Amino acid sequence: MRSGLVAAAVVFLCGLCAPSFGQQKPGAVAPRSLSLPAYTSEIDHWVSAIEKLKQHPENAAELRDQLPPSWPVTMGSERIEVPTSWLRAGLGDMHKNPKAASKDAGRFVAHLQSMKQEAQNCGESPDRTDASAREKLNEILAMREFSGVHGPTWFDHQLQRLRRWLLKWAGRLNLKVGSHQGIANFIFWIVLIFGGGGLLLWMVQQLLQRPGARSRELRAPVAEAAPTWEQMTREAQQAAADGEYREAIRLAYWAAICRLDELGLWAVDHTRTHREYLRLVKPNQPQREPLAALTRQFEMAWYAARPSSANDFESAMSQLQRLGCA
Repeated sequence: MRSGLVAAAVVFLCGLCAPSFGQQKPGAVAPRSLSLPAYTSEIDHWVSAIEKLKQHPENAAELRDQLPPSWPVTMGSERIEVPTSWLRAGLGDMHKNPKAASKDAGRFVAHLQSMKQEAQNCGESPDRTDASAREKLNEILAMREFSGVHGPTWFDHQLQRLRRWLLKWAGRLNLKVGSHQGIANFIFWIVLIFGGGGLLLWMVQQLLQRPGARSRELRAPVAEAAPTWEQMTREAQQAAADGEYREAIRLAYWAAICRLDELGLWAVDHTRTHREYLRLVKPNQPQREPLAALTRQFEMAWYAARPSSANDFESAMSQLQRLGCA
């Protein structure tokens, strides 16, 4: 009896990864109950239907609509509802991207055939030991589909502890909430919301105080007179020599802006954003590619606060040279 229950559990877990099946054609009304042979027979029907999608992916949506939410499978005294959501989602993706139909259909067929073999093994070996059943269950649970399945987490346990503490606290104050679950839940969620809100505000404050996060505005270097691209390039090289690579990349970017101003592509406007500058360069202009690469480096170093290195600065200087700043 015990091994039979384990076998039933195996079929249930397999069913979570594969659609339920009946004796009708795919899309027919589900019978009230399916035996294990009927389950495997219907798998064959769906395998055949999905194989046809390799040549006719335009039928994926129609086949998806024929899938019921689940089929009931009966093994002895056990009745298992087997969902079909994974195949429904896969057919929906195939409908949106018919170019990958052959690959997706092959993957679905292989999965269905694997589920059929598992079901047949359960039917042929009802007396296998609990140890072998447990081994097979472990293999199934190791599949990607079950990667998010787990028992209560540490956070779940803490929520339960907090709930028990609130009920105990209410009891000490002679609040009659023990027999009113709605009131107890209301108090619990009020405390949780306020506590979570306070934690969120603290995290935001800490993030805003990170080094490099205090300034996120694109500003030109402050100078009494408008700097030239030559001056900006020298300042960038000096900053790199001092190990200030993030500042060096910023100065290299502004050297490029000043250089393209000299070439007549624009007039420097400190209210204009770096993306607005990039949009002013047409895709067929030779300055487009090096400026786009330099802009990305500037964004990563200055806005994303990604640590910059000597290699990053050398890469920025190579783009600057392509813009004629040599």
